[in-house]
Parts: sequence; structure tokens; C-alpha cells
Amino acid sequence: MQVPGWPLALFRIAFGVLYLDMALQKAPWINFGWLKGFIEKEIAHPAIPAVAAFLKSVVLPNFTFFGYMTFVVELALGLGLLLGLLTRLAGIGGFLWQVNIALGAFNVPGEWYWIWVLLTLPQFCFAFSAAGRVWGLDALLRPWLARTPPSAWSRLLLLAT
Repeated sequence: MQVPGWPLALFRIAFGVLYLDMALQKAPWINFGWLKGFIEKEIAHPAIPAVAAFLKSVVLPNFTFFGYMTFVVELALGLGLLLGLLTRLAGIGGFLWQVNIALGAFNVPGEWYWIWVLLTLPQFCFAFSAAGRVWGLDALLRPWLARTPPSAWSRLLLLAT
């Protein structure tokens, strides 16, 4: 029996909207929102001292760069999942992005320790089930890539869809 793809597509789309919401809450035009305050909480309540030291000595002194990076990464992940574009890449990237955040935020008071499972594992599923092939641009991109002459880029893009 084959499982229908549309429930996973809806879940993928919802995750994309969540990422876009998170990106917009940390947008450059609002001075990166609550991002700096959250990083300061991660430093004050370290789960892993080396991560807190990195945040304090590298991220905070270069906050504008890391603020833009956070905004762009979350915007790209949101668009990738929402549109079903390069979904395997977006799923793996989102999984790693959330693990990265979890390493700093696990001990922050008020954070739910179990939230990291809920934020990481669906993206793992999006990546390994190729969730963008239902209701996503990957369904259009993949056949086109399969017909193009093989190159390193076309093979990488094919893997990402």
C-alpha cells in the first residue's frame, strides 16, 4: 500500500510558513528582532560551554553579519519548504540549522527541551522522503534535470530534489 503524499506536502508547507515567520521576526529592518537577546540568554545559560564561548567571542562581536546570515538562512529554508524547491537540501539544511540552535538553547529557561525533536525530525523526513515532489516545484524541476546532459551541477540539483 502506498501512502499518499499530500499530508506530508501540507506539513512541509506549514514548516515553510513557520520558517518565514521566524525569519521575518529577525529581519534586518527591525534590527534583527529578538535574536540578540536570545543569544545573550544562551550565553548566560550554556548547555555546552564551548558553544556559549563561541557565541560570546565570535557571534556577538560580529552580530550584524550573523543577524543577516540568520535572516537569509531562515528565509531560504522557508521558501524552499513552502515552494517544495530543492526540498531535500532544505530538509537537511533545516535539520542542521535546528540542531545548531538546540546546542545553544537547550538550557535556556523557559525553552522546552523536547521542542528540538519536534523541530528537527520532520525536516529529516522532508529530506529523505523527497517531500517537494508532491505539490512542489521539485515535481517540475526533477524531470527537466533528468533530461539535461549530465554535469556535476545537474547531478547535485537532481539529488537535492
